[in-house]
Amino acid sequence: MSVDLRDRLAEIVAEHASLKAELRAFEADYMRHVGVLMAQVHDLEARILNVTAERSGTEADRVAAREAGERAERTYAQMRAVPMAGGPLPTGDVKQLFREAAKLMHPDLVRDADGRMHAEAFMKRLNEAYRAVDAEAIRDLLLQWNASPYAPAAAAAAGEVRGLQAAVARAEHRLAQERSSEMARIMEQTMAAATEGTDLLADMRAAAQSQLTRCQARWAELTAQP
Repeated sequence: MSVDLRDRLAEIVAEHASLKAELRAFEADYMRHVGVLMAQVHDLEARILNVTAERSGTEADRVAAREAGERAERTYAQMRAVPMAGGPLPTGDVKQLFREAAKLMHPDLVRDADGRMHAEAFMKRLNEAYRAVDAEAIRDLLLQWNASPYAPAAAAAAGEVRGLQAAVARAEHRLAQERSSEMARIMEQTMAAATEGTDLLADMRAAAQSQLTRCQARWAELTAQP
């Protein structure tokens, strides 16, 4: 049973890593097509509401302006946080290597604090190698892990079914959280639309462009007033 649980944990971790790689690529694409326009929309909306609040002097307008400004700041921060689109997504061979490595060095399989910290450092490097689709780096990490004093501890911990069950539950929870994120939802909708011949990102970009055009017209109208 412990072997099955270890395999299940590695499978979930690999699925999570693949989803993150897909989301990373999709988010860069989304921001390039839609996010850049929405950032301008939110910025203009904040400016428009600031002018409205200054002219009306009402508390409600001041609150609306402040909230719009905060939303614009969040949008620009999100834009800055999105990395440039990377290279190709991990292949089947790299995914298999990743699963084998995760079965050995996942931090949830190590009980003592020092070993867990060591495993966390290895998993961080493993995830980086996976994102880079670097099979050689993963093989090298496996060799390093197997030569480390913490590898036997991880193997012993794998025999504790209760600990493995808890590790699987935590991994499933993290995967479920990733799947329920806003960007994952948009990616899923985009993929579903593509199967029906619809380019959802193009539709969203057109809608954002229309919204931006309306905001620009409203801003020009406000700033033209004496």
